[in-house]
Amino acid sequence: MAIEATREQQAAREIFASGRDLALVAGAGTGKTSTLILMGAATRKRGLYVAFNRAIADDARGRFGPNVECRTAHSIAFRAVGHLYRERLNSSTRIPAMHTAQLLGITRELAVDSRRIKIGHQARLVMGMIRKFCYTTDRQVMARHMEWLNGLGDQAQEYVARTLLPYAHRAWEDICAANGKLRFEHDHYMKLWAMTEPVLPADFVLLDEAQDTNPVLEEVFLTQDAQRICVGDPAQQIYGWRNARDVMTGFPADHLHLTQSFRFGPDIAKVANRWLKHAESEMRLTGHGPSTSRVETVSHPDAVLCRGNADAMQEVLGFLELGTPVALTGGGSALHRIATAAMELRAGKRTSHPELFLFSSWGEVQEYAEQDKAGQDLKAIVQLVDSYGPDQIIAAVDRLSPEQDAKVTVSTAHKAKGREWASVRIGKGFMAPAVDDEGLQRVLNSSEARLIYVAVTRARQLLDTDGIAWIDAYETTVAGADRDGTVAGRPMIELSLTGQLKYDSSPISQFMAHRLPYSQNLVRDYLNRIARFPHPTQPIDVQYPNWSALGHTIDYRLRLTLGGRLGPAVDLGVWALNGVEPFPGAPQAESRKALHAAGHQLLAAVDSYLAVPGSMDEHRLTQLCFVASFFEDIARTGQIRRFSMLAGATPATDLGDLTASVPSYVLDDIAHQMRLAEGPFASFRALPSPSRVCGPVFTGSGDIGGADADYICDGLLLDCKATKDPRRLGRDEIYQLAGYLLLDYDDKFRIDHVGLYLSRQGGLITWEVGDFLRRLGAQAPLHQLREQLHQYLRSPNVQRKP
Repeated sequence: MAIEATREQQAAREIFASGRDLALVAGAGTGKTSTLILMGAATRKRGLYVAFNRAIADDARGRFGPNVECRTAHSIAFRAVGHLYRERLNSSTRIPAMHTAQLLGITRELAVDSRRIKIGHQARLVMGMIRKFCYTTDRQVMARHMEWLNGLGDQAQEYVARTLLPYAHRAWEDICAANGKLRFEHDHYMKLWAMTEPVLPADFVLLDEAQDTNPVLEEVFLTQDAQRICVGDPAQQIYGWRNARDVMTGFPADHLHLTQSFRFGPDIAKVANRWLKHAESEMRLTGHGPSTSRVETVSHPDAVLCRGNADAMQEVLGFLELGTPVALTGGGSALHRIATAAMELRAGKRTSHPELFLFSSWGEVQEYAEQDKAGQDLKAIVQLVDSYGPDQIIAAVDRLSPEQDAKVTVSTAHKAKGREWASVRIGKGFMAPAVDDEGLQRVLNSSEARLIYVAVTRARQLLDTDGIAWIDAYETTVAGADRDGTVAGRPMIELSLTGQLKYDSSPISQFMAHRLPYSQNLVRDYLNRIARFPHPTQPIDVQYPNWSALGHTIDYRLRLTLGGRLGPAVDLGVWALNGVEPFPGAPQAESRKALHAAGHQLLAAVDSYLAVPGSMDEHRLTQLCFVASFFEDIARTGQIRRFSMLAGATPATDLGDLTASVPSYVLDDIAHQMRLAEGPFASFRALPSPSRVCGPVFTGSGDIGGADADYICDGLLLDCKATKDPRRLGRDEIYQLAGYLLLDYDDKFRIDHVGLYLSRQGGLITWEVGDFLRRLGAQAPLHQLREQLHQYLRSPNVQRKP
């Protein structure tokens, strides 16, 4: 039977038929697969539908026409590369950890922080590094691919990661070898396939569930020359903690929405829209499902959806006490393992549980979960074990029913994704945002709102919102704070240019969308041009690089090569430490005074270098720039953050102490980036001094909360990006360049080109201003656009504080 297309589906089919790329945002129950089938039937071209899992691919294979091949990413990778390792896959039964350690050459326990990591656990950690590496777009295994170890401090984590890194390199070499001995897994050949930069055998590619895409698949999809269609719902992106990526947002293509949900009716759609708003989604659903669907108390739901495993177990125990047959989605093996580990630790034994193996007693686990911020993820599990006891938890797991025999299914919201039930009750664990130290309501995290949106849209007929009833009081409090057009009570117009571009409703974003609407044209061009660049350089032997400080450091270093100072934000950060009143995170007065003096010494040392270029060792200069980044952070955030190297200052702290604490990875990383910059920046350094402007501030910068670019060199407005993931740059970065260009109201800087410099690739991308504006869809010349922006930012409609 032919599928009758809705207007939205018809619009999507027309875009597809035109050959253009498309991002199709499909809300819960809106018929995304039906829409993709309509697309495939509209052409005789060869298509490839990439499904989230095998079951979806098998189902789709019977619904698409013969011109569309339906596969999972792993099956595509197996056909291309994985079959070469077929023998290893078939023979790779689970290898004992001790045998893995023997193959890797791990022969002794590792002592760290008065704890000892056994040989077998070291082997498991190494293979975990390989597994995480295979989920990334990185080209080599790095220390930061090691998992977090409960029970160790930051420095100990770094030590373990650096120590195990050589074994991880050895493991990857073994895996790549056809005759390797280590266990070979499906994600291994997926990674090997992606590193060949494959071309998919299709005229068009349909990527499903694009809001939660494996980064490896994302990179392959984005590099295809075929027509690309990605479909999904960014408001259902809930696997970011597993490194999944949202391909759709920022994808340089036409963006359309499917908003007519056939799963539920208007009442449930109204609840879904409430959470879509908090999830910062522009989409709103209309309910076209069962007219009988409604929101009310449900005494006997088909499913209860909870926040986490501990919350789900509490629900399970409650049903078992009532004698109700209950199933737990995914089974109870994870809870069984944690309860068994608790029993072992309570008995004074060590456990092999991967999250608890460093602890020698259950009391240590309790203390860690209660007192250490890093242990918060364990807190709910600890409370569950302490409340019910491991024996009762194991007994409950053993009494679970298969879903087909259960009266009710309990699930976490994560595991409920992709499923639906006739009646759903929202259960335990979804907590209202707390208030801050001043009693002000904190804003609901958008990621939490996305998870709740997924939960409420699993119901077809009946939805019980008991577990999220707090939303009424929360919205009343937020509305009372008069937050419309504001961020944390501050008018958006008072945010900086980069701050405003984070919000589609901000004045700058609204102006750009109206006057320069085709950012995707520039993004496409940018993506095509970076395809020729080498893979970004990164620190290898550090687990948690300070990416923000590294980005500021390379910016400062490049400014200094052009004869520019560090910038006013560093000066402001130093000045802030001289104030009488402390600010968040700042140490006591005597320690602040010491930091203030160290900051002045730093600024004086940099000025001395500028007076006599080449008078300072390169490593010393990098150390000063890295320390300077933390003074700038004070100016940017109004606080000394917990991770800042300034946080532990004492009255005796001086500049020498700060520079001596700069990690060695910083020196190596910045030195590498500076070598990459030698070619691209040679012509800039050769310019006469007046033609080199660092940190330019524009005439219109005062009309918003600030806008200072990185460099202008002989009319080229250039912004430096130290990203390790250049494909994630997009609309905001293009509009950032456009904003700087337009805010130069009086043409003070004579800008005739704009561009981006990718410091981790040594890549320079520039556009002539006229071409840049034409690609963006400008309907007026530059001087008129500048006047229009000036008038717009000064208009009464742009909200400011009275």
